[in-house]
Formats: sequence, structure tokens, C-alpha cells
Amino acid sequence: MKVIFLQLNIFFAVAAAVFVIFMSSAHAAPIEILDERAAPYYWLRRTADGNKILLDDAAIKKFNRFILERDNYSADLKNYPRKISAADLTARINQLTNDVHADAAPELMAKRNLDALTGDVEIRFAVTVERANVRILPTPHDGDRYDGLQATALDPAEAVAVLWESSDGAYVFAQARNYFGWIAKDSLAFTDRKTWLNYVHPKNFLVVTDNKFSLELNGRQVLFQMGAKIPLARTELKDNFWTTRIPVSVNGTLHEILVELPSDESLNCGFLDCTANNFIRQSFKFLGDVYGWGGLDNSVDCSSYVGDVYRSMGLEIPRDANRQEGAMPIFAVFNNVTREERLDIVRRSPVGALLFKRGHVMLKLGDDDSGTPIIIHAASSYISGGQKIYVRKILVSDLNYVGNVNPTIDDLTGIAFARDFTK
Repeated sequence: MKVIFLQLNIFFAVAAAVFVIFMSSAHAAPIEILDERAAPYYWLRRTADGNKILLDDAAIKKFNRFILERDNYSADLKNYPRKISAADLTARINQLTNDVHADAAPELMAKRNLDALTGDVEIRFAVTVERANVRILPTPHDGDRYDGLQATALDPAEAVAVLWESSDGAYVFAQARNYFGWIAKDSLAFTDRKTWLNYVHPKNFLVVTDNKFSLELNGRQVLFQMGAKIPLARTELKDNFWTTRIPVSVNGTLHEILVELPSDESLNCGFLDCTANNFIRQSFKFLGDVYGWGGLDNSVDCSSYVGDVYRSMGLEIPRDANRQEGAMPIFAVFNNVTREERLDIVRRSPVGALLFKRGHVMLKLGDDDSGTPIIIHAASSYISGGQKIYVRKILVSDLNYVGNVNPTIDDLTGIAFARDFTK
């Protein structure tokens, strides 16, 4: 009886496994790869010198300065001015609206409060106390998964320079590390510049290395995403716990609460090393997560996804795909090349390289056993049988899927990667 019982258990276990595989395949997107290539181990074992440091601290600092010089949405907050002229601020606020072709009601445009802008405007300093939406106009998210006024989302404990306030006082126009836009005032805590600088460049900090990290504080969940920095109150572990400084708002003013966080694989003291293996490991931690336009659904879209992978290693790249392609060091540009030439260029690009087509960015994992380049990306939709199919998840695929009209390999515009400027 014991033998029969064991055999039945094995039978049901195998049957259950087959059922799970069947159901997973049935609900998977046709563009999604689900075999061994959809696991980090496949790529880690075939990456030569995978743990070799690609960029050291000095090289990363030079890379980040290169990006700052080329991206007008990013800012060196440490050296941010104390004042901004009304003309410059008006131009910046209008630029944000014009860049996304916002077609908003006149009363909503009026909330930007531009008529009140005169002379020089004093900069104020604030820190996010929760995951905060950055908006194109001073209005809340309308519930649409593809809300055109949603720009991005900031993690808690991010420093922002506050430049202006909406006419109703509910929103502020602020500059973050790689974006500017309208943020709900209730998401911020104001402070003096000296304290604020401790959040711009904290001397000692933890980096979130999981796709997400959440803690409960005063009865609410505080959510961080990969690459977020959490300031440390002390640098040594105590009973295998880190002591961190978490910002909170008390009547709009910054206060800090000491919070002990466990030392585990979700957090790292400082940035991860910039290596091929870490590009692979970090990119797979999002696998299966929902696609979140502009950071909605507490998740990532294509450009914030690769941005989070990069910043977990200290590499700060622009927020949007088109600006990433325009600012990052170019590995290749696709002009008048054949399909086979395109494939050859992609094959020669390094692990972790960013592949661009209009409106979309993908991260290269490597080439599989057949020599096919494989990517991982936050995919919103694809075309099948002339119909748009929404997949809305982070997945592994090849470059043959149709995003608009053509296979993606034919629509690639360029490849970029983090270059070492010290050499």
C-alpha cells in the first residue's frame, strides 16, 4: 500500500506539473519565450567573464556626467541654482506640455499658474515621502492605464527641487534627478538645503536590488523599486539588521524615522558592481511583472525598467526611451542595412546593451544556442493577424515579433551601452 500510495503521489505531482505548464503556455503571449532561455541561469553560464567589472566607480561617475550634459530633463541637483527666472521657468513648464502634445482643457492649463510668474523664483527643497507620480499637468491620475498625463513615478526618499506651485496649491512643479513635472504636494516633505543634500547624495545608503521592496510605516505601505537609495543611519549591521532613515512629513515638514531593515538579498549596502552577470540577474527580477505606463500600477514601463536595472549599479540614464537613445553612448546606428547586417550588429552588441526602436527600448541578454539574439523588455502590445494584442508584462522574446507593422529587428534604430570614458 505504501508503494502504491507513493506511486499515486508521483503520478499526481507529474500531472499537476504538466497542467501548470499547459496553463502557463495557454495564457502566455505568443511572442514570449518560456523555455530555458527565460531563466537567468541559461545566460549566466554562457557569459564569458561575467563577473568582470565593466565600469568602476570613477568610470560610472564620468558616464553619469556625460548623461547630464546631454539630457536636458536630467539635473545635477547637488549644484542646482537657488533661483530661476520667470522666463526660464515658464519655458520649462511649457516644454513639458509641448513634448507630450498635451491636449488639455483650458481650465487645467490655467492651473499651471503661469500668469503669476514674475521676476526670479526662489527654489525650495523637498523629499518624497511616498511613491509619487510625476504629472505633465497638475491633475491626478484619471484611472486610465495609459493616462497621457502620467510622466513617471519617484521612489520615497528622493530629493526634488521645488520650482513653482499650481494655482490651487495642491501640486508643485519640481525637478527630480532625471525628470521634471507636477507632483502632489502631499507626497513631499520640505526641508532646508543642507538636510536636502543628504538625500541628493547620501554618503551611506542601501540600494534596493529586488524588483520591489516594501515596508510598513505608521500603518501604510511604503514602496521602493529597484535602484532606489535608502539612507543609512549607521553603517554597521546590528543583529543582522540595517538601521535606516526613512523620511516622513509632519505638517509638510521633513522628519525622519529610524527603521531597521533586514540584511537580505532585497537590499545591498551601496550599488552593485557593474558586470554582465548583474545586468542579467537584475533584469530577470522583474520577469512577469505587469507593464506600468509611466510607473502606474506600481510597476515599470519599458524605459523605467531598463533605467532601474542600470541604476542598481549606479548608472543614471534618462527616463524616456527616446531620450535614452539620444543621450547614451552609441554602439550602433541602423541606416540602410540589410536584415542579416542588422542581426550581425545585434550579435556583436554586449550583454546589457539597450536596443531601441521608435517608442520602445529592450535589454539584450545574449545569443542563444542557434545564434538568435534574445532580449528582455517591458512589452505593452504586439501585432498578430493585423490586430493589436495587449500583453502588458515583462517578458523574454526574440526580435522577430511585430510591434507595429514590421518585425522588430527591421525597426531597430540604434543600440547604446554604458561606455567607460576613463579609457
